[in-house]
Amino acid sequence: MKFLKSCLQGICIGAGAILPGISSGVLCVIFGIYDKLVESVLGIFHNFKKNFLFLFPIILGSFIGILLFGNILDFLFNHYPMPTKYAFIGLILGSIPLLIKKIHQTNTFHTSYLIYASISFGIGLLSILFEKYLSAALLTENSNLLTTLSTNSTLSISAITLFIVAGFFMSIGIVVPRG
Repeated sequence: MKFLKSCLQGICIGAGAILPGISSGVLCVIFGIYDKLVESVLGIFHNFKKNFLFLFPIILGSFIGILLFGNILDFLFNHYPMPTKYAFIGLILGSIPLLIKKIHQTNTFHTSYLIYASISFGIGLLSILFEKYLSAALLTENSNLLTTLSTNSTLSISAITLFIVAGFFMSIGIVVPRG
């Protein structure tokens, strides 16, 4: 029964890795396994059997989640793009009260949190504003597209640059700081 529960958590974590706006790290915190997961990965060779038995169902479930939800997500975005986007916006906004409750259980509120939230919100808005330029870069046949931002300025975006930037932002979303 514990194996099945861990595997289902792994499926959710795997889905969180590919679903927009959902962080695998946040899901680990919500499931209450983040600390144990980090300790098991970092100390895999200290008690290999125990750590492997903890990690295996989560990793197996993660692969299943990525494969399963990758196909479902592709279908939904191709056939129902707007309802799918609105569903993810709702999931993101709906998770805010849970995260705030979790923060209040472990820490007290600091005004610096508002600064971090404002910066994150600003980065999100900038991402939305630049989406049409980045989407245009991905849709062209040439990997070095010059997208016109104004009449006199251009932005050169290569596929490698987009890969590096996307990887950077994904790594930020996966890592959850330990308190």
